[in-house]
Amino acid sequence: MELLLKFEGHHIPVSWKRLHGMRMGRNVWVFKLGHKDDVLPLMHQLAQDTDAQVLALTLVAVVDVAAQQSAAMLLDTAVPFMVLLTRLRYPWLHSGMEKYVEVHFQPIIDLSDGGRIYAHEALCRLRTPEGQLLTGYETFTLARHLGRVDALDMALQQKALQRKVSDFEPCVTLFLNVLPSTLMQPEWPSQFFQWLSDYGVDHHEVVIEVVESEKVDPGGLAQRCDELRSQGLRIALDDMGAGFNCLSVLAMVRSDFIKVDRGLVHEARGSRVRSVLLEALVSMAERLGATVIAEGLERQEDVTFCRALGINLVQGFLLAKPSYAPLTGKLGVPPSEKTIKMQRVDRFCITDVIESPPAFDIQAPLTLVRQAFREAPELPWCVLTDGDRPVGVLHRGKALARNVRTVAQGAQPLHRTLPFNIGLTALSRSLYLERVEATPWAVVDEQGCYIGTLEPMMLVSHLLARQEHGASLHPLSQLSTGPTLRQAIEMRIARKHGCLELVYIDLDHFKAFNDRYGFVRGDAMIRTLAEILRHVFAMSTECMLGHIGGDDFIVLFDQPDPLLIPQLQRAMAQFYTLARHLYDTEDLQRGYFVTEDGETHPVASMSVSCVNGSTGMPQDSVEASARAAKLKKVGKTAGGNVIVVEAVSAARVIQPEGCNPSMAGWEEHVLDILQRLLQAPRGRDVRALDHVFKAYPFFEVLFELDAEGVQTYANWINPAMYGRIRAGGAGANRSGQSYFAHVRDSGQPFVSPIYLSSATEDFCLTIAVPIYGAARRFAGVLVGDLNLASMASLLENRVAA
Repeated sequence: MELLLKFEGHHIPVSWKRLHGMRMGRNVWVFKLGHKDDVLPLMHQLAQDTDAQVLALTLVAVVDVAAQQSAAMLLDTAVPFMVLLTRLRYPWLHSGMEKYVEVHFQPIIDLSDGGRIYAHEALCRLRTPEGQLLTGYETFTLARHLGRVDALDMALQQKALQRKVSDFEPCVTLFLNVLPSTLMQPEWPSQFFQWLSDYGVDHHEVVIEVVESEKVDPGGLAQRCDELRSQGLRIALDDMGAGFNCLSVLAMVRSDFIKVDRGLVHEARGSRVRSVLLEALVSMAERLGATVIAEGLERQEDVTFCRALGINLVQGFLLAKPSYAPLTGKLGVPPSEKTIKMQRVDRFCITDVIESPPAFDIQAPLTLVRQAFREAPELPWCVLTDGDRPVGVLHRGKALARNVRTVAQGAQPLHRTLPFNIGLTALSRSLYLERVEATPWAVVDEQGCYIGTLEPMMLVSHLLARQEHGASLHPLSQLSTGPTLRQAIEMRIARKHGCLELVYIDLDHFKAFNDRYGFVRGDAMIRTLAEILRHVFAMSTECMLGHIGGDDFIVLFDQPDPLLIPQLQRAMAQFYTLARHLYDTEDLQRGYFVTEDGETHPVASMSVSCVNGSTGMPQDSVEASARAAKLKKVGKTAGGNVIVVEAVSAARVIQPEGCNPSMAGWEEHVLDILQRLLQAPRGRDVRALDHVFKAYPFFEVLFELDAEGVQTYANWINPAMYGRIRAGGAGANRSGQSYFAHVRDSGQPFVSPIYLSSATEDFCLTIAVPIYGAARRFAGVLVGDLNLASMASLLENRVAA
């Protein structure tokens, strides 16, 4: 007998000659065998001595020389090296490997709930007839060699669903790994949903964990995941940060969970690169409405680091190893190490503080520049460029002076030019060394082309604000959070001058709302409250706003504010007005919503606890928080949606005021403006409605549809949104959009719920009014988008008016 190897590579392993292999031709090697039982020992030796990449390119065939096999038969018996080795090593697999599959479970725990088991992830194991337990990696490697990967994947899924029914506590979620190759098979969804039906598994209790181990088309994957989500399943992206299409998949696939690759989590505290990447993924996940799960926690420092980042769902050997029987109850969570401090990542970006005054070529006619100054009375200067590169500045006084004949004659040289990516430390040093008058500094891009200007005194203001509030901002609310916020609270308490006002604000029934409506609407509700607080307290110079985390906010005052209670009542009324756009119509009509457990919860309310030191100054932020918790209990006893103020005898409970009519009518106000715009001239010029955006800056974009739902002209974009909203749109068919269908069918204006815009990555609201032609014939729809910050501002301005 002979063992034939065919290797197409150039570098032949030296060990093949040592094992008495004979080269025949250019690519074939022959090994003589005394008996067929010698095949496995020889192949085992070859596998040990040969690089895995070489074996992957090697075909093998066992030849009975005496049988004088034809070339065709010989070719038919040739298989990849590792396939034959796997068949010889594990002959019991010939009958099918599925019956040897075992499902083991590793819990995902919730750090914010004392280690409660949030879910279990199903993991693949394979039990050999000898009792040896192979890992998931070893099992799928065998399946890959046998061409049985998809069959193994399906067998694991079915067994995991059966085990969920028989072994899980009620309502515990199952995370189920599915390979993209399986997920994309046309027949897979029907088979999977049939299993769910057969075993009586609630769709919402299953999370499909997309394993990022294969190259996959993100577009096709996103479409399949959307189909699954529409049927009630949830989606998790696994190993984020390590897969083939990490960013493209994250951008296209709407996921409910993002599981961060263990390589980023493990010892993240010791690696600045890993910590920065982890923070970035957490920030992106919050913006996308997904929950982060940290895998691979093996040390106490990993737990502390995740807690500091706000990651509450975690998984790892430190907490629990995989086991056949799923664990129950709460797991012991190691306490946080107070000695571990987070390194704050300075997210300062100069483009956040620059302005963009008009720029003119230095050879431009002076009449053109003067016209620009006359049309913009508030404009103090303009930048002069030479081939897009900034070379000077022309002040208003010089430009309009009678003795100046050309632009160049009145120009002054730029005092300083800054690169767009300059860091905060270098910028602060420049500000200190350059002690000059308030002349603008120009900011340029990588090619040295003009971007905008920076006023030194505006930079001073920005740096002072960062000194007070810190750079640690919550990615969702953009309010101070984390160590910066805790330090600010401690600092105010430490002053001990007898004046203190800590206002704790949280949303009533927020967890129930999040469970009922999902994370995206939950994030929108948090942003809604943040924007309202920002606008209500905008004129309170002695206060600081903070986002403790989740749905908890705080307002810090250096001294009691006599207008505090009216401001809080106004914030509660405004929140009720805006947050109603996050609920389904039927829930609003009832005045409450129902969660899966049958419990009812009222719509849109918040509670406030005011710690003012009247019962003695708290020693630190922990004691202040404990006092606020007691006040919250008083508020809950009163039914929620109240303001509870600390007092010497008994806490004072204040009810919110009724909704101001001007607040309730803000929708009519905006719709009336949109209706009046129907009389304004509109056309193909993308700047045709700039005067509208100047008068009504709360509009982000406006566009018009014809009677068939096709966009008539390109988007009219608020100049403040250039670069964030895509231009164009003319000819796009939007007949399938809800705003068009509603207005066309009912003839009534449309106001959407608040939603996450894919264009601006911000929370928005869409309004639309009908357009009528001759004889009141329906001719189309005028549509406008408002972002959440603009809505809060509009509401505050209406109240003020």
